[in-house]
Amino acid sequence: MAIKIGIVFRLVVISMLLYLTIPNLHAKTKDSSDSLSIVVYYPCGSSNVSNIPGNIPSLHSFIHQLDSLCQSPSITPVGLFVTSSTSPEGSLLINKTLARKRNQSVIDYLNLNSEKFRTISSSRECKFHEHITNDKFGKIHSFSYPSMRYSRVTLFLNIEKEDSAEVYVEKQPVAAVVEEQPVEIVEEAPMTTNSLVTHDTAASIATKSFPLFWVKTNLLYDLLTFVNASVEIPLTKNITAEATLVYPWWRNTSKHKTIQMRYVAVTPRYYFNNADRSYTSLFAGLTVGGGKYDLQWTRRGVQGSMWHVSPVIGYSHHISKRWKMEYSASVGFVHTKYQKYTQTSDTPYGEIKVKDYPWVSKVLNTVLPTSLNVSIVYTFTKSKQIGRHEE
Repeated sequence: MAIKIGIVFRLVVISMLLYLTIPNLHAKTKDSSDSLSIVVYYPCGSSNVSNIPGNIPSLHSFIHQLDSLCQSPSITPVGLFVTSSTSPEGSLLINKTLARKRNQSVIDYLNLNSEKFRTISSSRECKFHEHITNDKFGKIHSFSYPSMRYSRVTLFLNIEKEDSAEVYVEKQPVAAVVEEQPVEIVEEAPMTTNSLVTHDTAASIATKSFPLFWVKTNLLYDLLTFVNASVEIPLTKNITAEATLVYPWWRNTSKHKTIQMRYVAVTPRYYFNNADRSYTSLFAGLTVGGGKYDLQWTRRGVQGSMWHVSPVIGYSHHISKRWKMEYSASVGFVHTKYQKYTQTSDTPYGEIKVKDYPWVSKVLNTVLPTSLNVSIVYTFTKSKQIGRHEE
């Protein structure tokens, strides 16, 4: 009985050894697939890969690794896929055309600078795809737009390897992404910088510049020598508050002219379009203001106080990174209490202003134009971390 058990045990051991060793004795090469890819970025409206400084080093790193991998006879390129994306500022037609040009631009650059890539692109089927993002307009925050302006080239490789062999494909560096001022969506639009979003090769901290407040002056008042200044601060994504001071204070007794005014106003505003460039669009608001005045153009003049409530409408747009122009007008209800006077010289005190009826003040309630502004605006900004980016 013991002999039979020993024979069965030996047969089981032999069978296990054969199961473990025979497959390895007859092993054949196996095929696996991998890919090599590169991502480049563009300024708004452009399809030139050279317009972002980090693109060129990344492309040449991709070319170098491609040349190194393709020297191995066990690695065969089997497919090429290119996809390009646009941010949602332009129309569907413009962005689709722009995405196609970006596809072609990155392929043309690689063909020009790599004989190996040129051979692959001419002998293998190359599939193109345009990723258009206009349908997400208004649903994506503007600081994400730069990372949406890209082209990605992916080369699929067939790798023949033994069971014990391993092939390592190095992760390609990714070009830095730069956010620029909004420009017209036309080919090769110039790039300016409103805020900067930077990414390292693998991951990095990204920052963006946000408006802290604006300082402005009304050029029309300046032409009239009306000293004036306004400060506007953002409250929410679309709402701001503005405070205005107007303080012309001069007189010319010999020419019988006086312009003296102390006027302050507060205006909450609502900006109707705040998708990409903050606080640059059509806006509306309500101005509440008041002050005192002394106005004289001949020997006759008027002194008094006033307050008003006026709806205001206007438009704001950028002229450079930090400078804006702004145009607005308002008409509203005005309440004023005033007295008329005559400038008189034949008095013991010399030139004085003699009120017609010092004990009487006239009151006027009416609807009048209350402001007309053509203002130049300077933006003060702050930087804020907006998160990490990994490619």
